[in-house]
Amino acid sequence: MSKNKKNMRNKEVRRKKRAYAYLRKSPNKFTDNTSIEKQLEEIKKYCEENDIELVDTFTDDLKSGKSFEGRDGFKEMYNNVIRSKDNVDYIIVFKQDRISRDTLDTLYIMKRLNSVGKHLISIKDNVNTEDPASKILVHILALVAELEREFINMRTFSGMEKRAEEGKFLGGKVYGYKTSNKKLVIEPKEAKVVQFIFKKYAIEKWGYKKIASYLNLQGIKTKNKQYWTINAVKTILENQIYIGNTKWRGEYRKGVHKKIIELPLWDLAQETMKTRSYKQEKVHPGSYPLSGLLKCPECGSSMVQGNSSSKYKYYQCSKNKNSGKAACSSNLVKKEYAEETILHELNNFFQNLNLAPYIKSATDSLLCFELEPLYKEAEKIEKEIKHINKKMETVMDLLDDETVPFDEKVFKNRLLGYQEQLNKQKLILEEINVQIRFKKSQISNEIIAYSVKNFSDLYEVLSDEERKSLCHYIIKEIHIFKEENTKQRKIKSIIYNFSPDNLSLV
Repeated sequence: MSKNKKNMRNKEVRRKKRAYAYLRKSPNKFTDNTSIEKQLEEIKKYCEENDIELVDTFTDDLKSGKSFEGRDGFKEMYNNVIRSKDNVDYIIVFKQDRISRDTLDTLYIMKRLNSVGKHLISIKDNVNTEDPASKILVHILALVAELEREFINMRTFSGMEKRAEEGKFLGGKVYGYKTSNKKLVIEPKEAKVVQFIFKKYAIEKWGYKKIASYLNLQGIKTKNKQYWTINAVKTILENQIYIGNTKWRGEYRKGVHKKIIELPLWDLAQETMKTRSYKQEKVHPGSYPLSGLLKCPECGSSMVQGNSSSKYKYYQCSKNKNSGKAACSSNLVKKEYAEETILHELNNFFQNLNLAPYIKSATDSLLCFELEPLYKEAEKIEKEIKHINKKMETVMDLLDDETVPFDEKVFKNRLLGYQEQLNKQKLILEEINVQIRFKKSQISNEIIAYSVKNFSDLYEVLSDEERKSLCHYIIKEIHIFKEENTKQRKIKSIIYNFSPDNLSLV
């Protein structure tokens, strides 16, 4: 090999990494008002520190919204990267939510970038998907966010709590009522339907399905203009709002609105419900998250949703399903068994990764970033309070000065004006401090520890698509023992895309 060719090869090996910057204002103007200019400044600084060449920048405005529609800057940049234009290695953003606030969208973008050897860097989130640890950390943070939302939904500010204590309506659509000035007012036509449901169920012993079918045949729709379902009827029968109660944090208390159902009829309906057996439909009846991951023990093809009865559900060899017995046997694997086993194994998998301290580090970094503008605003208000107090002291000093003409009305009005300003600023300061305390309480060590140790609870709050996406991202293949009997056909091994060894963050 000639010396020139060798030098060219070495030069190519040492090629400087290249990147696009994507800039977009945050949807949360109060806690994150980072300007486009500030984002670009941070990205340039990151590139300089990490020896990355910034090739171009792409910008979208805040109005472009949650989806990618209307975000011309992002679409142009994304297409350039996928087509390897400019030979860039990274898309760099200030924060991950600049790409999308939707978890599935973000994971899809990550997967597509990875498929063409490109990566996403989020500066504030400490994420670089070139590192396997960052890839899995993005998923974990998304799951933690899901759990946090569950916790946040159980909290509210003092105004809501006061309304609940007073038995006032807290919002939302309720069949049988309309809202007027934040109060529940009976809607006569709908109230008659509610009474009909209770009487037919409690007195005439109609079932949920019979009631729903009758209402649909009569052309009566739900509050959302939909057909009645078994669950819709059951929800009506379980809602204590119809006997004059309101619900707050899982507890009922006496409300101030008029009731539609008398207590004896309500009690009869509840007693009927206890004596009848009703098995609620599963939330995810059609979800097969392991499709494509399970491998047929006979031919090695992927296993998919089986042609099974409504009572028993299975994964089935795709070759058998598409081409029949001549191609391969069905080799059915029980859906419930397979998914419970994998969920248990994933729970162990996440615990072995010991990600809790790194999730804590990442979330603390984000928390500091979000608290900064609140601290600045609090400092500004505190200065204003000191300024008003100084003015009040000046007025009081003038009262003691015998050389200054005394006008009681003028002095009194001035003091009252200052006092009003002071009270207003103190109220604003308290509201800011409430927000600071609230944000600090969102991401506690207990929540993070619980998230890592109880993966099954996090998995439960995910949608079907998110479950499947997560399983396919973490797992490469699932192998089955070859057995003649379906009951004996068990999971043999799981091959992961990642392992605790290559994900070590130490």
